[in-house]
Amino acid sequence: MSLTEFLTEELKEFDRKEKEQVEVIADTIEECLAIASQHLGRKVHEIDYTVLKRGKKSLFFSEPYHIRASIIPDDMLLDELSLLDEHLTGGSGKLVSKDLKELVTPKNKDGRVTVKIYRTGVFVTVYPPSGEGLAMTIADVSKKLSFRGVAGVDQNLINKILKEKKGEPVLISNQKPKAGNDSSCNVEIAQENMRAFVTVYPARPGGRDLEVSDIVAALKGMGVAHGLKEEEIRKSLEEDIHNKPFIGAEGDFPVNGKNAEIKYYVRTEKKINFKEDQSGRVDYKDLDMIENVVVGQLLAEKIPAEKGKFGRNLFGMVLPAKDGLDTELKQGKGTILSEDKMRLTAEVNGQVLYAAGRLSVETVYRINGDVGVRTGNVTFLGSIIITGNVEDNYSVKAAGNIEIYGTVQKAVVEADGDIIVRQGVTGREEARIESTGGNIVAKFIQNATCITEKDIIVQEGILHSHLMAGGKVSCKGKRGQIVGGTIQAAQLISAKIIGSQANPQTDLIVGNNPKILKQIQEYEEKRKENQDKLDQLTKTMRTLKARKDADPASFTAEQDAHLQKLDAGTKKLEKRIAEAGKDIQTLTEYMDEQAATGRISVEKTIFPGVTIRIRNAEFKLRHETKAKTFYEEESQVRSAPYEDPDEQKNDWRKKRGRGKSKN
Repeated sequence: MSLTEFLTEELKEFDRKEKEQVEVIADTIEECLAIASQHLGRKVHEIDYTVLKRGKKSLFFSEPYHIRASIIPDDMLLDELSLLDEHLTGGSGKLVSKDLKELVTPKNKDGRVTVKIYRTGVFVTVYPPSGEGLAMTIADVSKKLSFRGVAGVDQNLINKILKEKKGEPVLISNQKPKAGNDSSCNVEIAQENMRAFVTVYPARPGGRDLEVSDIVAALKGMGVAHGLKEEEIRKSLEEDIHNKPFIGAEGDFPVNGKNAEIKYYVRTEKKINFKEDQSGRVDYKDLDMIENVVVGQLLAEKIPAEKGKFGRNLFGMVLPAKDGLDTELKQGKGTILSEDKMRLTAEVNGQVLYAAGRLSVETVYRINGDVGVRTGNVTFLGSIIITGNVEDNYSVKAAGNIEIYGTVQKAVVEADGDIIVRQGVTGREEARIESTGGNIVAKFIQNATCITEKDIIVQEGILHSHLMAGGKVSCKGKRGQIVGGTIQAAQLISAKIIGSQANPQTDLIVGNNPKILKQIQEYEEKRKENQDKLDQLTKTMRTLKARKDADPASFTAEQDAHLQKLDAGTKKLEKRIAEAGKDIQTLTEYMDEQAATGRISVEKTIFPGVTIRIRNAEFKLRHETKAKTFYEEESQVRSAPYEDPDEQKNDWRKKRGRGKSKN
């Protein structure tokens, strides 16, 4: 190489370093890197740096940092990713996948040229630049040819190759390789016969370059029979990787199979989870401690163990691998294990529990003590037993029965089955007890609202409460007194004493079924909603018809089609309104039939101030009355001597003639 060429190369190297290196002074390392990133046009993670002078900070003065920053070469960046992958994923290759390598490939890359001398001649390959990278020039190619000892080349052919930049080898000369100057390679077997590293040494001027077949032959000459990486070899030769080992062959490492595992779809540990509403407020009474499940719900699934994958070293020797260990999906009470023992589902509604490595579903949830701060609100898809009280402002909801050994205070208790309160309800006008399909039983009920589709049975007293029963309301214990409030039942209201000498307002209503009343209310709301829509459509139709009658010529086809749609819509709404009215009538008639046999029975005394309404008849007592049964006949409330309704097997109306009276 001449002195001029040497100086030219040095200047190019100086320019390259100037573009890829910069010295920065700033208060912190982060600020230095940010400035370097902006100057070099690279992201911070693509920049390496050396601290030339470390900064200092004190009370009275500070010194800045002084660093030299440079661009990390692409291959080094990938090497760092490989090390990170080894550390984080155990060498899975996820961090240095093909996609990620493409991401770290620089956008701006100069073109390049390779000159290969084979037995068949000299081949030149010109690779195009990417982005704003520089393209190869005739000078670059000439320099490369000169360095490889190739002369007498057709310049027109070289210009054509430079212009096309196909990245494919083109034969430019039939020059034969110079003996003794050929390229050579070294093969090293490492990592317990699992990897073969190949180091290619460059040819001297005029010497032959190695081909893939040469490397493969060298590997086979070392006994390598498995794992040849011909594509990697080809790539390394094309990129002129010299004096640097690369992997030419790699065995298959054995992979031990994963152990079987159980995937749980429910919580196996009880933790308090507070829930936020839409406004971000937390209800500290809702502790979410019960894991409710329903019939057929998937509770757990077994992920089977995997077979081990045998490996093979470079010499073809098989390397054993261990199969994953199996585990058992255990079945507990209230669960169903599939025939293949891979899936566990709930057999019943209830609470899922995890103990001793198995899941079970309990249909009864027992709370030892009070429902309060310790338990939070309780919701359970089964039955609940509470040995204490339900404290103020808490709720208990169950899909089965609820049995409470203590009292219900100012709280909410809801169940699909029976609700039993052994000590009674002290609601302070805010308690609500509701059963959608069972009875309500309590020692006493005071200042509360109770609703059920079946019976309400109270032992001692019902005081100033609102009760609604789809069956009967019975208060016939030792005291058995109803005082104040509104008591509604579809069939019967019975008590020993109703009212008191203080004459509090007490309303007794027979013939109202809470479920049917709710259904009637829903139908009435739908009928009103549809009626409002009908009124709006009718108004619009009248307006359109008036326009059509006033000026038929200007009434467009689109308007006429809209008018027809409105007409069809009104007919649908009229049909819905009629159907809702029919349903309301049917339910009302059914409730009237129930009320026709309805009665109110007083074993001892009923006081003035009590109002009785049966069906459409109403009567207000003005005098103290003893031992009577009240019923409706010919739109009048009538009475007969008291007979215990629980002991009557025949129609009680057939016996009332012994002493009936008109009130």
